[in-house]
Amino acid sequence: MTHDDRSPAPHVLWAALPQAVRERLDAHVLRRARLMAAREVLDAGLHPRPGLYACLDLVHVREEVLADRLVPLPARDADALTARAEALGRRVAALELEWDGDSRGWILVLDAVGGAGERVALAQWQEVAWEGPFAVAAEVAGRLGVAVRGPGEDGPDRP
Repeated sequence: MTHDDRSPAPHVLWAALPQAVRERLDAHVLRRARLMAAREVLDAGLHPRPGLYACLDLVHVREEVLADRLVPLPARDADALTARAEALGRRVAALELEWDGDSRGWILVLDAVGGAGERVALAQWQEVAWEGPFAVAAEVAGRLGVAVRGPGEDGPDRP
């Protein structure tokens, strides 16, 4: 993330936090709960209160510091995603891959869409081109006997 000169630098913000807040922040970071970690900083009672982007900058730094201890991301291969879709307990009518923005940039989200239009997220990829996730989604869709919608040969690389 880019540091805003009007906000405290991550190391300054970290130094201002009480030890108990640091421990809770790191616990959220280890579970990859970015927004909960940022919330710890926002609710720490600092004056002046840091902005959201300053908090997210600190969370990003803590993710780098704790990288070897982060909870592993769920598998995003065709076998794992097929098993996840089959375990939903309801019929999957289609798979849909679409772009969404989050606190660190653009993510590509793969949803299982039910017959009534209900959606369940199966996987997400951050800051990637659509071709790799689309190929995995197409393989899963083939195994499930459903269509896959979303970025395709003419689709955007990113919004």
